[in-house]
Amino acid sequence: MTAVTSGGNTVTAGPGTPVRRSRAPLGWSAAFALAWLLPLATHLLHADALLLVVVVAGLAGLQRGTAGWFDRVVVSLAQLFPALCVAGLLFSVWPWHLHPVAVGGFALSVLVLLSLLTGRRPARPGRWRARDWVLAVGFGGVTALALEPFVLRDLGGRLGLLIPGEDMSRHFLLFDMIGQVGGYAFLNPEESLRYAPADLAEGIRNYPQGTHFSFAVLDHFIRSSPTAAADGTVSMNVMVWLCVAAFVFLILAVLWSARRVAGAGASPVRLLATIGLIAAWLFFGDPVSVLISGYPNELVGLALAALLTGLVARPLASYGEQLATVALLLVGVSFSYHLFLPYSMVMAGIWAWRERLWRRPVAWLVVVLIAAPVLLTPLLNAKAASGYQLTLPGTARTTDRAATLVLIALVLFCLTRRGGLRAPGNRNAVLGVAAAGAMAAAVATYQLITIGRTIYYFEKTLHLVIIVALVGLGGLARVLPRRAVPAFAVVLPLVVAMVVAGGRWHNQRPSVGLRVAAALERGSPDGARDAILMTRMFPDGGGMMNVDLMSSPYRNWYASTYASVMQRNYRYAQVWYLWQDPLSRPKTLETLETLVLDSPVPVRFFVFDPQASFLVLDPDHPSRASAKPGVSRSAYGDPAAKSNIAAAEYLAAKYPAKVQIVHAVPPNR
Repeated sequence: MTAVTSGGNTVTAGPGTPVRRSRAPLGWSAAFALAWLLPLATHLLHADALLLVVVVAGLAGLQRGTAGWFDRVVVSLAQLFPALCVAGLLFSVWPWHLHPVAVGGFALSVLVLLSLLTGRRPARPGRWRARDWVLAVGFGGVTALALEPFVLRDLGGRLGLLIPGEDMSRHFLLFDMIGQVGGYAFLNPEESLRYAPADLAEGIRNYPQGTHFSFAVLDHFIRSSPTAAADGTVSMNVMVWLCVAAFVFLILAVLWSARRVAGAGASPVRLLATIGLIAAWLFFGDPVSVLISGYPNELVGLALAALLTGLVARPLASYGEQLATVALLLVGVSFSYHLFLPYSMVMAGIWAWRERLWRRPVAWLVVVLIAAPVLLTPLLNAKAASGYQLTLPGTARTTDRAATLVLIALVLFCLTRRGGLRAPGNRNAVLGVAAAGAMAAAVATYQLITIGRTIYYFEKTLHLVIIVALVGLGGLARVLPRRAVPAFAVVLPLVVAMVVAGGRWHNQRPSVGLRVAAALERGSPDGARDAILMTRMFPDGGGMMNVDLMSSPYRNWYASTYASVMQRNYRYAQVWYLWQDPLSRPKTLETLETLVLDSPVPVRFFVFDPQASFLVLDPDHPSRASAKPGVSRSAYGDPAAKSNIAAAEYLAAKYPAKVQIVHAVPPNR
């Protein structure tokens, strides 16, 4: 008898009996074939979204550094986003671009190849533990709160929540541009000129766009379409929901990372109280303001920073997976929001020092492999950004200073109490809070020296401090009383404090999160609905610049701006965006006439309310009708100046080939 080993399989053969060859090569060939046949089948069934579940589940099954269901899924998501950002460089130039069959087949083929190279087969996660139930309850509760304001509204109401920050218009522009050209905007510079004015095109196409690219890929899978949506309102609807999904991803990342900091020894009761407090802070504190300000890329960057913090505090059991995940997270932060890259580099350096990575050749190989992807976006953005970028103003809400100070103090107390710094996990979490705080202090110092006050980007760095501190707050699970009633009695006052108040010094009642959940914070749904109306009437703009003059200045401004991006007409709208801004210099009929004459395309004015006005006679000493009690907000202009309808009719009569008037009826009338 002869024992023969081939391809990992052992068979026994007697004299004269032919030895059977291993079926492994045939099995792998079938797996690679299935990796392409499955996407083809789901595409024919218009069910490409199922592939997203298959890819995440497939990668989760190959994980060995974690055991639980939540652990494997979260680590897989942490790896997939940066990997997609890098793969996007290929997708942008190959002939199929973002076609779901091509992208899905490529992704599944990579999973099969990983299985082949590592010798791993997809494995089921370990049993569902009490700690998983705790995380599920906390995640499910705060996710329901986050979804409620959007589920109960129409598209106008959903978009209205996000548009007051007005940055959302340019995020949509970049997302839609990527979907239309089939790849990164910076790899398609000529194509980008069709969507943005020449003076802005370079800055927009070189903006960090990993999040926007991922959204464009997800859009193709959700709609089961090889091309971007022809209808701008459809694309906007997908974009809004993907922004909400980014916030849900941030919730999952923070809660999971906080549980990791808490450690396996934390009891379910204490862990539930801790997770409940963190969940409340995410929705009723400052993080929700990042969502309603319309900053999807910052949401993703914060989520990746949270995951990195958790993995540095308590690394994965598998050294190879930990190294790959940390490296990929650096790439992801760079592609999504590289303002947080210095913090991420420091955290990766802390882990590298602890593990003495310079002694391992494979670590140097990884550094070489990720160097170009990590540096790509910062270098592109530096080419387009101004030298005073950190001092530019923006629409970020002022962070709750008092609550942030309380959070930091509580985290440091929990992690350092009774020799807590002797534990590497606690020590690394404290270093994370210190690194984020030092970064915020550096930005504040620079802004105070250059412009004498803190603005925009300082608030962004405070968002990072809050997220890192919330991850570190997982250490509270080691400090709380062991019994349920005392444990919840400790955290309940903090939860109530976050729910009932917010603002710069915690002096605004109620909190932003409660205002959003209770529909007290609505944004500008009327402006959003006007934009949707204009887009549905003229999906491609009709060869004209469409300007809303139907109602009050802010509503008109939002409508004109968002209609222009949904109509793919923003290349003509930038000057109108700046001119209609209610905070800019008061407008006169003469400046309006000049804008019409200088427009490279005809102008279409949408009018409705006879009282609507915004023009003045003297921009240096404007007289406002709305300053008088009982006057409609739409009557914002000088009573002696022309109303919006009168101004539009005057210009249409004087320039009939250049001006058109549409007497529209807003959908809420």
